[in-house]
Amino acid sequence: MRRLKLLLTLVIAGAVVWGCIEELGSGKNLKPNVWFIAGPENGQVIFQNSVEFEWMASDFDDDLGMGKMFVRLDPSFVEWVDALSGSLMVFRHPEGWQRVYERRYEILDLPDTNFTFSVRIVDPRGADSTAQSTFIVRFDNLPPIIDEVTCPPAKISPQQYDLRIEIFAHDIARSPRSATPVDSLEFWYRLAGPRGSGFRTIESEPEWSPGNRVLTHSIDGQAYAGKGEFTFRCKVRDRAMNTTPEFVCKFEFVQ
Repeated sequence: MRRLKLLLTLVIAGAVVWGCIEELGSGKNLKPNVWFIAGPENGQVIFQNSVEFEWMASDFDDDLGMGKMFVRLDPSFVEWVDALSGSLMVFRHPEGWQRVYERRYEILDLPDTNFTFSVRIVDPRGADSTAQSTFIVRFDNLPPIIDEVTCPPAKISPQQYDLRIEIFAHDIARSPRSATPVDSLEFWYRLAGPRGSGFRTIESEPEWSPGNRVLTHSIDGQAYAGKGEFTFRCKVRDRAMNTTPEFVCKFEFVQ
């Protein structure tokens, strides 16, 4: 089977090369090839307001070093970074295309909407090819807000205690559609016992997950009475990786 696949691959590759040779022999000008090697995948949602694309190009019958490269963003009303000077410039080409001299481009200050980024390669004899990538911006640079944490009382009688701590939070963003839904927020927590008490620290597993919203644990209060405080810490983060400040609450078993 492997030999058959290899044979088929060689046949197909040979046909492609032979087709190119035939076209060269007929005097046709082959179109260049262009493809992205960095940047959002087609249809991807990004949670930031800047993006950088990088691409590669090849041409079987021409020297692309003598050709031209153009980029375009639709809709084209945002600010661009000029690849040579590094300065900001407003994109105002009448056809939406802007010539560039490097195979990479960075775009800043993107608003929340759908975009299509295109790269056009033109070889020295005028044949051209275009690569496109559509992406969606949902910019969110604000951390979630912890609304409530159901911590136990600060002082607990020495008894068998069924601990249950639940974290309530919501996300905010410049645009409501950019905010992370409550069910998609991720939680982290750690419960540490009094120093030297022998209590084994409990940490969220996996470290970050929507399933870490609630911690339940049974504690023998008699074993830890008068030994010091338990410390519970938690944080919440959204899909843009913005993280809340650490929330801390403490409790202890007392006689």
